[in-house]
Amino acid sequence: MIVIILLIISVALIVWSFYKKDNGEKVKEEFEELSLQLMQDIYHLKNRVAILENELNITTEETLTSMKIHDVLKNHVVTLYTQGVSLENIASQTQLPVATVQVVVDEYVEHK
Repeated sequence: MIVIILLIISVALIVWSFYKKDNGEKVKEEFEELSLQLMQDIYHLKNRVAILENELNITTEETLTSMKIHDVLKNHVVTLYTQGVSLENIASQTQLPVATVQVVVDEYVEHK
């Protein structure tokens, strides 16, 4: 009798474990979303600073490099590129300049 009860409990726990979501994946997805959002916020702030610099006639030299971009954002750009999305659409979705998207794509193609 005890064996049957233990068997029923074990089957119930196995079924329950299939329906329970993995919190690690959820945390990872939330981290990626937060990281992407932070990168977009930084981009907007850089745009505001650039506007202020233009208004105040301050010149700065910014080189085109993908080293300044977070790996999550790079992966997102590469994923969109491999799905056939145009560079302009990638730039609008990621809030990055088209030139920066082009640099990331060029690096991906070069290392492919």
